[in-house]
Amino acid sequence: MAARPLFQMLRRLLRSSARSCSSGAPVTQPRPGEPSRPAVEEVSPQRQFLQKHAAPFSAFLTDNFGRQHSYLRISLTEKCNLRCQYCMPEEGVPLTPKADLLTTEEILTLARLFVKEGIDKIRLTGGEPLIRPDVVDIVGELDESGHYYSQFLPHLAGLQHEYQY
Repeated sequence: MAARPLFQMLRRLLRSSARSCSSGAPVTQPRPGEPSRPAVEEVSPQRQFLQKHAAPFSAFLTDNFGRQHSYLRISLTEKCNLRCQYCMPEEGVPLTPKADLLTTEEILTLARLFVKEGIDKIRLTGGEPLIRPDVVDIVGELDESGHYYSQFLPHLAGLQHEYQY
């Protein structure tokens, strides 16, 4: 029942995008006594299709403010081989005990569940994700599914590359 108003709101938002000043489209001011009209903006065929066939997001992925979330961020570890002030202040931070971290199977199960609800992107972050011993297995399983785009966000400070030209 709640999906219908959400669908209507999404369509309304997509239709109103032509009036957006941030698009770079010209904003026209009506002459005195004329009704206001939105500036004409070219809309790609892909966008036209999305406007016409927009499906509502899962209520599970819509927060209390009506924002619809399309990606999932999974932190594979809090550990890092750098001590940047942003993440690790001088006094340190308490790390989650190993027993409380998600297992490989739990991460993959969560990813599958969120994809079924409408997630189309998964970001793997950390600390430094490459520190996690099973990171190759996790990335491999996520990429094999092919149902969504996954991003991997390491800082790569621990890798040594040999380039041959």
